[in-house]
Amino acid sequence: MAGSVRHIIERDGRFRARLIVPVRLRPIIGKRELSEALGGDRRAAERRAHAVIAKFQNELARAERQLELQGGVIPKRRFSEDEIAHAHYGEELAIDDAVRNIPGKRPNLSFTRPAYVAALKRVAAGSTSTEEAEAVIGWAVTKFSERESREIITDTPEWQKTARMLALVQLELIARETERDQGNFNGTPDLPILKKEPAQPAPDPVRLKTLFDGYFRELRAQNRGAEAERRWRPVFEDLRDFLKHDDALRITKQRLQDWKDDLIARYAAKTIRDSYFGAVKAIFAWAADTGRIPSNPTVGLKIKVPKPILAREKGYNDEEAIAVLKAATNYKPKVSDNPATTEQPALTAAKRWTPWLCAYTGARISEMTQLRKEDVKVKDGIHYLRITSDAGSVKTGQYRDVPIHPHLIEQGFLEFVKGSAAGPLFYRPSPRTTSARPWRTVSGRMSDWVRSLKLIDPRVSPNHGWRDRFKTIAIEVGMNPRSADAIQGHAARTAGENYGDVTLKARKVAIDKIPDYAAGMA
Repeated sequence: MAGSVRHIIERDGRFRARLIVPVRLRPIIGKRELSEALGGDRRAAERRAHAVIAKFQNELARAERQLELQGGVIPKRRFSEDEIAHAHYGEELAIDDAVRNIPGKRPNLSFTRPAYVAALKRVAAGSTSTEEAEAVIGWAVTKFSERESREIITDTPEWQKTARMLALVQLELIARETERDQGNFNGTPDLPILKKEPAQPAPDPVRLKTLFDGYFRELRAQNRGAEAERRWRPVFEDLRDFLKHDDALRITKQRLQDWKDDLIARYAAKTIRDSYFGAVKAIFAWAADTGRIPSNPTVGLKIKVPKPILAREKGYNDEEAIAVLKAATNYKPKVSDNPATTEQPALTAAKRWTPWLCAYTGARISEMTQLRKEDVKVKDGIHYLRITSDAGSVKTGQYRDVPIHPHLIEQGFLEFVKGSAAGPLFYRPSPRTTSARPWRTVSGRMSDWVRSLKLIDPRVSPNHGWRDRFKTIAIEVGMNPRSADAIQGHAARTAGENYGDVTLKARKVAIDKIPDYAAGMA
């Protein structure tokens, strides 16, 4: 056990929160334990564990409430009529065979059999009272009622139908026993329901939650998928709410089209395609590929997205970039005597440095707001940033090294890093922090701050606009496309581009091609 916090385990230097699911709740939750990675730092793991365990306990509480609504009983499968007939016939023959294998134990029932046969025939014909039917065959009806998700209530049409069918099966059993008493073990039934093979039982449900958790369990093992899991969970909740059930095996292409129609009334086509369809297509394709479901119902699920009409460039133009970078350079927080309204130094540092970092790296803002002191490195005289999911999250899950532009060094970025405490540069971890991803909170505040400056066109994304601008500048200065993609974390565009490495030295050559923004600020 790691530290003094309950429900934390340590394996190979990595920490996980784990809570065992009570046996009675496992059919509802779909797993034996709830588990989530907490990282490799003990103190950070212990801080995060409280929120994670609280989430697990809420999930168990919801399962408890669901169990209460079901009367404390986990639903069992309902059997078809032919399944009941075949099961009873097979089980009773097996019992007869077992008794015959015990010397001296087989009773002589010849003197009672005629009366029993006559009673069974009356039950099968429906010409007897409920009391006699219950006395003659009620034990068999009760046997299957206890196995099912329903109670077959006496003196109802359902009970009568089941009793009549089982009486006919029992007559067949008596015929087989009589044949066996005469040494004939090759008898076959004449009852039509026993002559045909029983219909295959409906497969057990495959829960959407089970697929969702399984998909991301694989990604977490590769240190990937944390951000997608957060974004996709509401998508699957929306699908489940629309369907009014949680069984992936019951989902058809038509029902997904119906869901699409419902989404169109609520969201833009691009949101549906990228967020909603992207999530369900990925997980259902994985489920089909791994044999968890027989086929993928999302094949062919599409939505037409109108091509956006661009009235300007997607990224910052020269004037906007210079204006925002000037604001970052000159930023001073408001002075307040009230500690509650005083801006934290880490956020002030984010406003000072992250716009510049994004401008010279083309990185995502969250990749910069999650930077730690230890992510600023030097090798062979090249100062660089290591962008890694160890610090927070990276969309691709792959780390990458990005050389630091000389102008950032000239401005004193390395001195700022040297004077900072170990750990995150742009937020301070705290036991009171409620956000599981504080670097995202900072990136959101950066977006709000840049918007508040009113220096950029409303159509430009305050954070993502730097990525578009970096690519534009890369084209203008003739940067090697592979180097530009490696710096920004974009995948290779062709199989040939996977050969050879874009070294730190090559990336340094590319970064140095970016013009110094200081020239435009003079």
